[in-house]
Amino acid sequence: MTTPSNVDGSQSAGVEKSVTKKPFYIFLGLLVLFSITTIVLGAVALGILINRINSMNTENSPDDNNKSPLFADQIKMNDLMHHLEQLQMIADQSNGTRAIGTRGFNDTLDYITKQLEQNTNLIVRHEYFTVKNCVVQGTPQLKSQINGLVEDYAYLTDFAHMLFSSGANFDSFVRLVSIPNLGCQDSDWMSVSVTDSIALVKRGVCAFPDKTQLAEKYRAKGLLMYNDGTASDRFQVVQYVRGHLNMTIPAYFLSYNLGMKFVNASTNVNIKMKIDVRDAEGIGNICADTSTGSKTKTIVVGSHSDGVLDGSGINDNGSGTVGNLVLALNLARLLETTSLNYAQFSYRVRFCWWGAEEVGLIGSIYHVEQALLPSATIESGRLQDYLLYLNYDMLASSNSNFGILDSLSVPPETPEKALPGSDRIRNLFQQWFNDQKLPWSQSGMSGGSDFVPFLTGGIASGGVNTGAGGIKSANERDQYAAILGIGNGGLANAAYDSCYHQQCDRINNVNPFAYEKVVKAAAYAIEYMGRLNDLEKWLYPQGRTMNVKLFNKNQFYDIHHDPDLF
Repeated sequence: MTTPSNVDGSQSAGVEKSVTKKPFYIFLGLLVLFSITTIVLGAVALGILINRINSMNTENSPDDNNKSPLFADQIKMNDLMHHLEQLQMIADQSNGTRAIGTRGFNDTLDYITKQLEQNTNLIVRHEYFTVKNCVVQGTPQLKSQINGLVEDYAYLTDFAHMLFSSGANFDSFVRLVSIPNLGCQDSDWMSVSVTDSIALVKRGVCAFPDKTQLAEKYRAKGLLMYNDGTASDRFQVVQYVRGHLNMTIPAYFLSYNLGMKFVNASTNVNIKMKIDVRDAEGIGNICADTSTGSKTKTIVVGSHSDGVLDGSGINDNGSGTVGNLVLALNLARLLETTSLNYAQFSYRVRFCWWGAEEVGLIGSIYHVEQALLPSATIESGRLQDYLLYLNYDMLASSNSNFGILDSLSVPPETPEKALPGSDRIRNLFQQWFNDQKLPWSQSGMSGGSDFVPFLTGGIASGGVNTGAGGIKSANERDQYAAILGIGNGGLANAAYDSCYHQQCDRINNVNPFAYEKVVKAAAYAIEYMGRLNDLEKWLYPQGRTMNVKLFNKNQFYDIHHDPDLF
C-alpha cells in the first residue's frame, strides 16, 4: 500500500532539512581526513628525525660496535707478557743471553719474523751486516812480567776485551809504555816511543775511540786502558768499552787497581796478551710495513732486538722488542680486518727491530746509511720518505719512571728544523700521560739509543722509556706518589732498573703496570699522527733540512747504555 503525501507539507520539510546539513558533513569529513594525513606525515617525519639522531649517536658513541676502535685499547698486558716469556725461553736456551753472535739473538729474529709472517699481511724485509771483532772465543789472557815475576790476571775481574779491537797471541812479553796526560793529544804520544810496544793510558777527557786511534797512529802493538778511580763506580772493570770500528790492534780495559800497579812499576813491566775474537756475521735488522698509506710519507717505529752477554735482556730490550711487536700485530689486524671499520692512515707505518744496538747503535746507523745511498728505493726506505721516528728502549723497568724523550738535549749534529717536530711529539706524549692522570719525566736525546742516527739525519724523533741504570731521586719518587698514590712512587735513591745489564734482567724484573701504559701511549701516538691531514707540515712548520752526509759512525755511541764513554 502506497502511503499518500502529507497534505500539510511534512514530507517537503524533511527533504529541505537534509539538503541543509550535507555541506557540513562534507567539511567535517575533509577536516578529519586532513588531520589523519597530517598526523601520519608528522609521524613519518618524526621517525626520520629520530633515525637521524640515532645515527648521529651511533657515530659519536665510543661504546658502539660501529665506532672505529681505538688502537691503544687493543694493547693487552697478557699479550705483552706472553711474548716476553717466549724471549725468556729463547735466552734460557742460549746460555742466558740474546746478544749478537749468539743463538739467542738469531732465535729472537726468527721469532719476530714468524709472528709477523703468520699473523699479518705486513711487508717484511731483512737487512744483514757484519760487526767486526766483537765476539770473544774462549777466555782471554793477560800476563805481566814485573822485575822478572810473572803474574796472570782474571778476565772480567781485572780486565775485559775492548769491542772492535783485534785478536792477539803474543809469543813473548812486550814492553809496556805509559802514556802521559791521558793520551788525548798527539803530543802525549810523541813524548814517548810506543812503536811495537803496548801502550798504557788512563781513561778520561776524550772518548775511548780517540785514544785507540792515536795508539794505532803511533804504531803501538797493543793498548791497555785503565779506569781512573775518580768515583766509586770508576774503579772496576767496565765491559763493552768500544774502540773505533776498524781497529787493527788488541785492546783491554783494566781495573783502576791493576792500571795503577803497572804505572807504579815504572819501566819494568812487560805484557803478554792472548785473545781470540771473531766477527759477528749476518746480524739482522727487520722492518715490517703496512701495505696502505703513502710510501713517501712514512712513520717509523723502532726498538733494538739484541741484549748484552751478561743476561737475558728481558727489560733491555725484550720489553721494547715485544712492545714494538704487539704494536705491529694489533695495527695490522685493525687495518686488515674490514669488519672493524678502522679508519685507514694516510701514511705508511714501518716497524723496525735493530740489531747490534748494544755495541754502538750499529743496526740503526746501518739502516740510515743505506737510506741515504742513491741506490735506496721507496720500498727499501729512503731517508727523505721518513717523516718521524719513534723509539722504544726499556719499557718495563722495575723502579719505573715515565721518561718522555725531550729535545732539551740533542746531539750537536741535529739539524735545527728537526726540533719543532720533536717538541710536538714530546707534547703529544705529555698530553696523553696528563689525560691518563699519570706522572711523567723528561728524558734527553743527546745520545743513548737508536733515535740518534735518525735525529742527526734530520728526522723528528720521540718516544718513551722507563729508565735504565740512573737513580730515582726522592723528589721524583714523591712527585710520582702524589699522582699514583702513597707507596706507588717507587724507591728513592735506587736505580730505575737494578738489574740493568746483569744476569737478573729476567722476566721477573719487569713492571707490568708501567709496561702496559707505555705501549698504550705508543699506540696512541701512532694513531694520532697517522690521522693528521698534513703530518709533514705539523712536524716541520719551517720546512725540512735533511742531513744527507754519510756520518762517521765513530761519532755515535750508546751513552744511555754506556755512561762511561769518556
